[in-house]
Amino acid sequence: MLKPVSYKTDQHRAYQQALDDFGITELLAKLKNYSDADFESIWMQLQQPEIETLAAILISALTHSINGKLLGAYVHLIRHNHQDIALDLINLKYPNASIELPTNFPDVAKTPRFLYGDRLRWLSHESDTDWGIVIGRFYSFASDRCCWSWCYLIWLSKESQSAAWSSADIAWEEDLEPMGEES
Repeated sequence: MLKPVSYKTDQHRAYQQALDDFGITELLAKLKNYSDADFESIWMQLQQPEIETLAAILISALTHSINGKLLGAYVHLIRHNHQDIALDLINLKYPNASIELPTNFPDVAKTPRFLYGDRLRWLSHESDTDWGIVIGRFYSFASDRCCWSWCYLIWLSKESQSAAWSSADIAWEEDLEPMGEES
């Protein structure tokens, strides 16, 4: 059960900030007002200790359900500066079905920048980013950019960190760069 300091001090504010930073405050509020076909928290008249115990159980369940694929996917996103996408993975949203192909498809104005067999790496400020060879590409709607763009299928090098859990990955053209001769 959560036991905050009972008086308003810097320690209490730091405690509350930690609860906010780690999403505990949001989880408690969600549990207090949760409603779906199987559960109505208002109808159940949940008390604060029950809400806190539910939160602890859910966090424990999450802790026990973590697996390498999930962690690897999140680390990959974090290392490639896509932390904002990581939160969206929990609630995957698919593009609006009303998105139409470009009128001039497949003769789009933007030709692909990379060819099959090109050695590419992900753009990163780090020196040890993933890299591999282009084995495919497709033209798709990039919902995060609200435009159509080339996306590449990359066969990962065995030396890439992500190769521990995946043999291939996809990336938008804007997130890739050619490998230098020194690599």
